[in-house]
Amino acid sequence: MKDLYHDFRSTAVLRPITVSAGSGNGTGTDLLGYEGCLMVCHVGASGGLLGGSNYVTIQFLESSNNTVFSAIADTDLIGGNNTHVINANANANTSIQRTYTGSARYVTVTVANTGGVTLPVAAEVIKGFPIHAPIA
Repeated sequence: MKDLYHDFRSTAVLRPITVSAGSGNGTGTDLLGYEGCLMVCHVGASGGLLGGSNYVTIQFLESSNNTVFSAIADTDLIGGNNTHVINANANANTSIQRTYTGSARYVTVTVANTGGVTLPVAAEVIKGFPIHAPIA
C-alpha cells in the first residue's frame, strides 16, 4: 500500500482571494526537513476581460531568511519558467505548477494584478521527500 499522507505536507501560502488591484503575496513555507517541493497556483475564472492592459502575473519566490524574497531562477524550476502571465480569459481557470530544485530554505508564490480585472487565486506548497519519515 502506498502511503502519501506520511510523505507529503501541503501548506497554503496564499489563501483563496480575489485579486482585483495590486498584488497578493503568499507567506513563506519552510522547507527544513524536506528535500523537495511542488508549488501550485490555482487560478479561477476571470471576473472581467483579460487582455491588453488587464492581466495577472504569477511568480515563484525563494528566500534564505523568510523576510527578503526574490524570484526563483528558471534553472531552479521544473515545469516552466518562473513568470507566468495570464492575459486572456482562455488562460484562466487553471493550475500552474512548478517543482523547486533550488537550495533556499523558504519558498512562496506571489500574484500581481495589472489593470482592473478580478481573478480568484490560491496557492500552496506541497513539501515532499522528508529527511526523517514517516512524518506525523
